[in-house]
Order: sequence, then structure tokens, then C-alpha cells
Amino acid sequence: MAKNFWKAVNDVIKEADILVEVLDARFVEETRNKEIEDKVKKAGKVLIYVINKCDLVEKTQMDKWKQKLKPSVFISAKEHMGTSYLRTAIMKNAPSGTFKVGILGYPNTGKSSVINSLKGKSSAKTSPISGYTKGMQMIKVSKRMYLLDTPGVFPYKEKDEAKHAMIASKTFQDVKDPEGAAMKLIEEKKEVIAQHYGIPEDEDPWEMLEALAMKLNRKKKGGEPDTYTTARLLLQDWQKGKVKLSQ
Repeated sequence: MAKNFWKAVNDVIKEADILVEVLDARFVEETRNKEIEDKVKKAGKVLIYVINKCDLVEKTQMDKWKQKLKPSVFISAKEHMGTSYLRTAIMKNAPSGTFKVGILGYPNTGKSSVINSLKGKSSAKTSPISGYTKGMQMIKVSKRMYLLDTPGVFPYKEKDEAKHAMIASKTFQDVKDPEGAAMKLIEEKKEVIAQHYGIPEDEDPWEMLEALAMKLNRKKKGGEPDTYTTARLLLQDWQKGKVKLSQ
């Protein structure tokens, strides 16, 4: 299946005039697929970084990435913010006549939602289940612009489940070790999680996970904190955008 996904990605890079890599504003570096970026550069194609979910982060973070990744556009497909800037960036790099824009990125970064925001109505099917897009789709946006949607792919040798849970590329239901993934998330975003849930910020992520379990009244028989259930709840809240980096 992974080989089929990569074939679709390679076909899009070959077919498209412009490539768009959709990233998660909360984890920009972690959602960059360097293998894809290298393929695009090798093909000599224009690559636009589209940093989605910008409503979940502070403006200072966006400014930092805008300087590092060029050209880049910040949008919130969910809140319908930044779509006009993305259109402008695409048209600035577009050839004359009709052209194709390939949409690339990790699973669940919001590729289909970006397409829908450009189209102005739902044209690419969207789903909260990662990996929903199974093959390449072509969507007409205007008389000149066509979009090519692809399945999300991980870098070929990347097997980091905790990272995939953190960036929502693996849904919270499918994570085999939710406690490990939750502790990695807590370690990365201690202050934000402590503030959101009203729990003490601690050096030890496990202590924070236990405190969160008690705060949410998730307990095992005997009153011990149910860290397993709490970890899944934390991952669920995080993946659904309930825990914001901007408060």
C-alpha cells in the first residue's frame, strides 16, 4: 500500500506545474517531508509551503517560519483564513494557460480542506480519519487552475508512532502506546497543556499525565489514576484542535 501511495506522489510531482506542501502550524518542522521536498527540487518545480491551522498558534511563531520557509502562506482552512493569500502565491508562480497544482504532505495535515477552501465548496472529500485519500484526484478550481490531491505519506523509513500521534497523522484510536505518545506531547508542550487543563506544570511528564487523570476524574478501581484512558483523551483533544498554543 505504501508503494502505491508513493507512486501517486511521484506521479503528482511529475504532472504538476506547482507543488504545495501542507504543514501543521503547531509542528511545522515535524510535518515537513524532506523526501518529498527533495523530489520537488530535483524535478525543478516551484514548491509553496502552506502552513495550515494557523488559528491554533501565536503570530510570533508564524513570523519565524515565514522567514525560514519561502515562499510560505499561513492559512486556517477550518476558519477560512488566508485562502486569498494562497491563491495569490499560486497565481504569481503559475505558467500561462491552464496549469496544475499538486497538494502534498503528511496524512491529516488538512490537504483536502485546503483544496475545498480554494475551490470555495466541498469538492475533495474530507474525513478526520488519516489516510482517507487513497489515490490521486483532479479537481477543477477555475478555467485555468486544476488541483491534484494525493494520499498523505510518511517519510519512507519513519516509524515514530508518538510523533505521528502528536501531529495527528495517526489518529488517537489507532495509537498502540497512547501513554508514550501522550508523554511525548506533554514533554513538548508542558506549559500549554498545564494551562489548558488547569494542572501543575511538572518536570516529569508522567506526573502531569497522572495529575490530568485525577483532574478529569479518570480513575481505576481503588482510586488510582487511569493514565491509559487519560492519554487517549489528551490525544483526542489535541488532534481535534481543542488545545491551542495561543490562549
